[in-house]
Amino acid sequence: MTVIDGATKQVIATIPVGRYPWTLVWNSTNNKVYCANWVSANVTVIDGETNQVIATILVGDGPRAFAWNSIQNRTYVANYYGLSISVIRDATGIEECFTLDAKRSTPEIYPNPASSFFVIRSPLPVKDIKIYDVSGKLVKEIGLSSSPNEPKISPKGIRAGVYILKIAQNKEFTQKLIIR
Repeated sequence: MTVIDGATKQVIATIPVGRYPWTLVWNSTNNKVYCANWVSANVTVIDGETNQVIATILVGDGPRAFAWNSIQNRTYVANYYGLSISVIRDATGIEECFTLDAKRSTPEIYPNPASSFFVIRSPLPVKDIKIYDVSGKLVKEIGLSSSPNEPKISPKGIRAGVYILKIAQNKEFTQKLIIR
Protein backbone atom coordinates (compact mmCIF):
# COMPACT_ATOMS: atom_id res chain seq x y z
CA MET A 1 0.00 0.00 0.00
CA THR A 2 1.34 3.46 -0.85
CA VAL A 3 0.79 6.52 1.36
CA ILE A 4 0.71 9.81 -0.54
CA ASP A 5 0.88 13.31 0.96
CA GLY A 6 -2.31 15.08 -0.19
CA ALA A 7 -0.67 18.50 -0.33
CA THR A 8 2.60 17.67 -2.09
CA LYS A 9 1.39 14.55 -3.93
CA GLN A 10 4.64 12.85 -2.88
CA VAL A 11 4.97 9.25 -1.70
CA ILE A 12 5.45 9.24 2.08
CA ALA A 13 5.63 5.50 2.69
CA THR A 14 5.12 2.11 1.12
CA ILE A 15 3.55 -0.32 3.57
CA PRO A 16 3.60 -4.11 3.06
CA VAL A 17 0.11 -5.57 3.40
CA GLY A 18 -1.49 -8.89 2.41
CA ARG A 19 -2.12 -10.27 -1.04
CA TYR A 20 -4.44 -8.29 -3.34
CA PRO A 21 -5.31 -5.30 -1.14
CA TRP A 22 -8.87 -4.41 -2.05
CA THR A 23 -10.24 -1.55 0.04
CA LEU A 24 -9.42 0.76 2.97
CA VAL A 25 -11.24 2.40 5.84
CA TRP A 26 -9.88 5.03 8.26
CA ASN A 27 -10.92 5.13 11.90
CA SER A 28 -10.71 8.81 12.93
CA THR A 29 -11.20 7.95 16.62
CA ASN A 30 -7.87 6.15 16.94
CA ASN A 31 -6.19 7.12 13.64
CA LYS A 32 -5.91 3.55 12.34
CA VAL A 33 -6.26 2.46 8.74
CA TYR A 34 -7.69 -0.97 7.91
CA CYS A 35 -6.74 -2.64 4.63
CA ALA A 36 -8.79 -5.62 3.38
CA ASN A 37 -6.55 -8.15 1.65
CA TRP A 38 -8.75 -10.13 -0.73
CA VAL A 39 -6.57 -13.22 -1.38
CA SER A 40 -4.94 -13.34 2.08
CA ALA A 41 -8.35 -13.37 3.84
CA ASN A 42 -7.08 -10.89 6.41
CA VAL A 43 -7.12 -7.23 7.37
CA THR A 44 -3.92 -5.26 7.92
CA VAL A 45 -4.19 -2.62 10.67
CA ILE A 46 -1.91 0.40 10.18
CA ASP A 47 -1.10 3.17 12.64
CA GLY A 48 -2.09 6.40 10.86
CA GLU A 49 0.55 8.43 12.70
CA THR A 50 3.60 6.22 12.08
CA ASN A 51 2.43 4.38 8.92
CA GLN A 52 3.50 1.10 10.57
CA VAL A 53 1.63 -2.20 10.52
CA ILE A 54 0.43 -2.90 14.06
CA ALA A 55 -1.67 -6.04 13.47
CA THR A 56 -2.89 -8.51 10.88
CA ILE A 57 -6.30 -10.00 11.62
CA LEU A 58 -7.65 -13.13 9.96
CA VAL A 59 -11.21 -12.65 8.75
CA GLY A 60 -13.49 -14.56 6.38
CA ASP A 61 -12.63 -15.54 2.82
CA GLY A 62 -12.46 -12.63 0.35
CA PRO A 63 -12.73 -9.48 2.51
CA ARG A 64 -14.10 -6.86 0.18
CA ALA A 65 -15.84 -3.97 1.95
CA PHE A 66 -15.80 -2.08 5.25
CA ALA A 67 -18.19 -0.11 7.39
CA TRP A 68 -17.01 1.79 10.45
CA ASN A 69 -19.31 2.44 13.39
CA SER A 70 -17.93 5.56 15.10
CA ILE A 71 -20.31 5.32 18.08
CA GLN A 72 -19.28 1.80 19.13
CA ASN A 73 -15.84 2.05 17.49
CA ARG A 74 -16.27 -1.15 15.52
CA THR A 75 -15.16 -2.00 12.02
CA TYR A 76 -17.32 -4.41 10.01
CA VAL A 77 -15.71 -6.43 7.24
CA ALA A 78 -17.85 -7.99 4.49
CA ASN A 79 -16.25 -11.28 3.41
CA TYR A 80 -17.49 -11.96 -0.12
CA TYR A 81 -16.52 -15.62 -0.57
CA GLY A 82 -16.86 -16.48 3.11
CA LEU A 83 -20.48 -15.23 3.05
CA SER A 84 -19.83 -13.67 6.44
CA ILE A 85 -19.28 -10.45 8.33
CA SER A 86 -16.28 -10.04 10.64
CA VAL A 87 -16.45 -7.49 13.46
CA ILE A 88 -13.29 -5.81 14.76
CA ARG A 89 -13.76 -4.08 18.13
CA ASP A 90 -11.16 -1.42 18.65
CA ALA A 91 -11.36 0.77 21.74
CA THR A 92 -7.82 0.72 23.14
CA GLY A 93 -6.33 -1.59 20.56
CA ILE A 94 -7.51 -4.71 18.78
CA GLU A 95 -9.80 -6.31 21.34
CA GLU A 96 -11.41 -9.09 19.35
CA CYS A 97 -12.49 -10.17 15.94
CA PHE A 98 -15.27 -12.66 15.43
CA THR A 99 -17.17 -13.83 12.41
CA LEU A 100 -20.94 -13.96 12.14
CA ASP A 101 -22.03 -16.61 9.65
CA ALA A 102 -24.52 -15.30 7.16
CA LYS A 103 -27.23 -17.69 6.00
CA ARG A 104 -25.56 -19.74 3.32
CA SER A 105 -27.54 -20.10 0.16
CA THR A 106 -26.87 -23.18 -1.89
CA PRO A 107 -27.55 -23.19 -5.62
CA GLU A 108 -31.08 -24.16 -6.68
CA ILE A 109 -32.05 -26.01 -9.85
CA TYR A 110 -35.33 -25.26 -11.63
CA PRO A 111 -37.38 -26.66 -13.18
CA ASN A 112 -36.62 -29.98 -11.56
CA PRO A 113 -37.62 -32.36 -13.14
CA ALA A 114 -36.29 -30.76 -16.32
CA SER A 115 -36.87 -31.62 -19.97
CA SER A 116 -35.68 -29.02 -22.51
CA PHE A 117 -33.54 -26.92 -20.12
CA PHE A 118 -32.76 -26.23 -16.48
CA VAL A 119 -31.43 -23.14 -14.70
CA ILE A 120 -29.07 -23.01 -11.75
CA ARG A 121 -29.98 -20.07 -9.50
CA SER A 122 -26.95 -19.24 -7.41
CA PRO A 123 -25.89 -16.48 -4.98
CA LEU A 124 -22.36 -16.64 -6.46
CA PRO A 125 -21.18 -17.04 -10.06
CA VAL A 126 -21.13 -20.64 -11.31
CA LYS A 127 -17.73 -21.66 -12.73
CA ASP A 128 -18.21 -25.28 -13.68
CA ILE A 129 -20.94 -27.95 -13.75
CA LYS A 130 -20.40 -31.72 -13.78
CA ILE A 131 -23.31 -34.10 -14.34
CA TYR A 132 -22.98 -37.67 -13.01
CA ASP A 133 -25.34 -40.60 -13.37
CA VAL A 134 -26.38 -42.53 -10.24
CA SER A 135 -23.50 -45.00 -10.71
CA GLY A 136 -21.04 -42.08 -10.40
CA LYS A 137 -20.04 -41.96 -14.08
CA LEU A 138 -19.37 -38.47 -15.46
CA VAL A 139 -21.98 -37.86 -18.18
CA LYS A 140 -21.31 -34.22 -19.07
CA GLU A 141 -19.01 -31.41 -18.00
CA ILE A 142 -19.85 -27.78 -18.65
CA GLY A 143 -17.26 -25.03 -18.15
CA LEU A 144 -18.67 -21.53 -18.00
CA SER A 145 -16.27 -18.82 -19.13
CA SER A 146 -18.49 -15.92 -18.08
CA SER A 147 -19.46 -17.42 -14.67
CA PRO A 148 -23.12 -16.35 -14.64
CA ASN A 149 -25.28 -16.49 -11.50
CA GLU A 150 -28.18 -18.14 -13.37
CA PRO A 151 -26.85 -20.27 -16.23
CA LYS A 152 -29.48 -21.91 -18.46
CA ILE A 153 -28.35 -25.43 -19.39
CA SER A 154 -29.63 -27.78 -22.08
CA PRO A 155 -29.68 -31.49 -21.13
CA LYS A 156 -29.43 -32.40 -24.83
CA GLY A 157 -27.81 -35.80 -25.29
CA ILE A 158 -28.59 -36.93 -21.73
CA ARG A 159 -31.18 -39.69 -21.30
CA ALA A 160 -34.10 -39.42 -18.91
CA GLY A 161 -33.17 -40.34 -15.35
CA VAL A 162 -31.80 -39.17 -12.03
CA TYR A 163 -28.47 -37.33 -12.01
CA ILE A 164 -26.13 -35.71 -9.53
CA LEU A 165 -24.82 -32.23 -10.36
CA LYS A 166 -21.59 -30.92 -8.89
CA ILE A 167 -21.70 -27.14 -9.13
CA ALA A 168 -18.39 -25.32 -8.64
CA GLN A 169 -18.28 -21.78 -7.32
CA ASN A 170 -15.77 -20.78 -4.67
CA LYS A 171 -16.57 -24.26 -3.29
CA GLU A 172 -18.43 -27.25 -4.70
CA PHE A 173 -22.13 -28.00 -4.12
CA THR A 174 -23.97 -31.21 -4.97
CA GLN A 175 -27.61 -31.22 -6.14
CA LYS A 176 -29.98 -33.87 -7.50
CA LEU A 177 -31.49 -33.35 -10.97
CA ILE A 178 -34.20 -35.38 -12.68
CA ILE A 179 -34.32 -35.28 -16.48
CA ARG A 180 -37.53 -36.37 -18.21
